[in-house]
Amino acid sequence: MSADLSETNLTVHPEENADSAALFVGDTGQFDVDTRRALVRLIRGPFLDGSADELVWAALLRNQAVVRQYLSEIFLTLMVDDAERVAFCQQASEADVAFPKLLRRVPLTLIDSALLLFLRQQLSTVTGTGNRAIVGLDDITAQLQPYQRDATSDHSIHLKRINGAVKKMRDNGILRSTTTEARFEISPVLRILFPPEQIAALTDSYERFTDSTEQFTAASDDVSESEDVPAEESDPLDE
Repeated sequence: MSADLSETNLTVHPEENADSAALFVGDTGQFDVDTRRALVRLIRGPFLDGSADELVWAALLRNQAVVRQYLSEIFLTLMVDDAERVAFCQQASEADVAFPKLLRRVPLTLIDSALLLFLRQQLSTVTGTGNRAIVGLDDITAQLQPYQRDATSDHSIHLKRINGAVKKMRDNGILRSTTTEARFEISPVLRILFPPEQIAALTDSYERFTDSTEQFTAASDDVSESEDVPAEESDPLDE
């Protein structure tokens, strides 16, 4: 039996409901196909890029109220930035009831976090200019050099970690390929995911880390080569 839309609070355009009536056998949904695609991308994450799919973005904006209502039913809130044309979900804040967690989390290593901070800082340099934020692999490698664990570490292992971090950013849509090899565009979604108030705090933390690393490296230079040096801990990106 078809759903009686007059008895619901959903606002669905009649022509869109007609299109969605027979998407698959047993379908009882009320959303058109592009709105459903928007929901899937929002829930699958990490974000919906409006510049990558005009139809899906238009469907989200057109049916934003009902999309918000649907997401609320599964303990998610919708964040939309019309200017940057990006949208994503956040887990709802818990009150007196513990909510089940639906969104997946991407674990970050130290190198991953340092790269995110660098990319967010680069994005800030073009804010308000209308220009795209472009970064090269050589720039990333130079910026992350201080995070090599110590002067005695194998540099190739450090480069492997950097390449792994870059791949993770590409897989999650933070970095986009350009027509130039080894140069990437930074997604503006970082402006929303990584607000300005967090930049200063994280920058301070990482500056303290690099200062302590430099002090450790200087001290290690005085250690006799005959002394045993503890092996590095394993890194998830090495697996």
